[in-house]
Amino acid sequence: MAPQELLSYEILGIPAGWAALGLLVATVLPAILRTARGPQEADRAIGADHVFFVLVASLAMLGLLWERHLLLDLVVVVTLIGFISALILGRYLGRSRTSVAVTEGEEA
Repeated sequence: MAPQELLSYEILGIPAGWAALGLLVATVLPAILRTARGPQEADRAIGADHVFFVLVASLAMLGLLWERHLLLDLVVVVTLIGFISALILGRYLGRSRTSVAVTEGEEA
């Protein structure tokens, strides 16, 4: 198959593509609720990461459905930014838990 045939919407089919996009967007509301009400910072991070994943997947689906290759390039850039931000957030959460454990250990 030629590379242009792989990026064609005919593989997915237009109704299936829009249905998949709708299902992706439907999962955003629970993730936003988890981000807003999460009892811990890790729950909020997971919810925010899920919203980010849906954004990236939606951009990829729209790029395939509209046959816009620029959106697929944008997906690569946004994914790299998201990966770096997830690493930074994980490092921040790891440090905050370590400092809390040290503080609690000193008090005991």
